[in-house]
Amino acid sequence: MCAEPLKVAFVGLGRWGFTLGSAAQKSPKLQIVNCFTRTKEKRDKYCEQFGCRQEESFEAILKDPEVEAVIVSAPNNKHHELGIAAAKAGKHVFVDKPIAATTAQAHQLIQGCDDAGVTLAVGASSRRLKGHRLFKKFLDEGKLGTLALAETNYSNDRGLHYTPDNWQWYASGSPGGPLLQVAIHQVDNLYYLFGPVRKVSAAFSKVKTKSEIPDVAVLWLEFESGLLGTLGTSFISPRTPNGHFTYFLNAYGDEANLYHDRWEGIFTLKTDSKERERVPFEEYKGHDYLTEELEDFADAIREGRSPEVSGPDGLHVLGIVYAAMASAERGQPVEVAEILAK
Repeated sequence: MCAEPLKVAFVGLGRWGFTLGSAAQKSPKLQIVNCFTRTKEKRDKYCEQFGCRQEESFEAILKDPEVEAVIVSAPNNKHHELGIAAAKAGKHVFVDKPIAATTAQAHQLIQGCDDAGVTLAVGASSRRLKGHRLFKKFLDEGKLGTLALAETNYSNDRGLHYTPDNWQWYASGSPGGPLLQVAIHQVDNLYYLFGPVRKVSAAFSKVKTKSEIPDVAVLWLEFESGLLGTLGTSFISPRTPNGHFTYFLNAYGDEANLYHDRWEGIFTLKTDSKERERVPFEEYKGHDYLTEELEDFADAIREGRSPEVSGPDGLHVLGIVYAAMASAERGQPVEVAEILAK
């Protein structure tokens, strides 16, 4: 017997709110019943596209008895405030990455949802790309042998287009620049594939953009397993004419290397190979990744289990980001545990 669709309200109706709304609309497991943002024109457009009601205040959303869960796609520094209020009203909470703007706020949000007995899920959609799912399968099967190194990069030109009317322009809204805004996806992918990170060293730079945030960062990571890794990210890197930006994740072992480019596919290089070989994965699960993550949220609530990306998962990923920023300030490696303790 199929469970009733989870009735959700969207809060924050910018570009990503519409993107997630389209993902939710594709699934029979979710039903958009209400929405809120401060701008009426945006609410009207959202209602027209998704066939839902609208409210003139967030408080009205929380008082709506039909709403079971709130999907927050507001700016980072609003996640904890909106999420805690929703939890106190008995609503389950989904926040897009990052879990919050600071680790202290993340702790507060997790505690608020725990105290209220509601489910908290964090949007970390990139790990659901079918290439990453197949990557994980290869690792779990030991096809690379003993792992030696992981490396990743997520770069685009977004920083060149921010203006002072964007909250991402300001250090208070987007500390860490491209690391917090886009490369946090790769931080989560590294965590998903290789486990928790123990220590971070990092450097940030400002090359070209005029906003308050840096536009380049490089991280050196030491995982709890002992594996070493690197992460690079830039906000001034060009895209191809069809919009493809730099996005890759590679792992190197003593029996094989595994290369994943989001646009080019997955390749392996084995000890007995003369050249890299393409791995077919077109039919592998994970294509409609945004709908998948929202369905996991709905299933977790209906099944009484933790979602794949829980509050503590989101906190650890954010802790890695803030350890990187602390490392750049101090000029030395920083333990992630120190940051998570704050």
